[in-house]
Amino acid sequence: MRTVTLQMIDELTGETVSRTIDATNAYSNGDYCWELRGENEQRKNLNDWILERGNQQHETILTLISWSFN
Repeated sequence: MRTVTLQMIDELTGETVSRTIDATNAYSNGDYCWELRGENEQRKNLNDWILERGNQQHETILTLISWSFN
């Protein structure tokens, strides 16, 4: 299974948060060819994950800093 590790800032504490999630969260429309996707699209998809799940799971407001595929 491919994963993507997110580096985020916790806006409430100022701390850096690292989280590894399934790489499909960076894909669009089930496209597994993530190498073919642009950085802007990956950033949008990962920001969507943060808004839809990450903030609630971490009980804070997270801002994406960077990401890397594993």
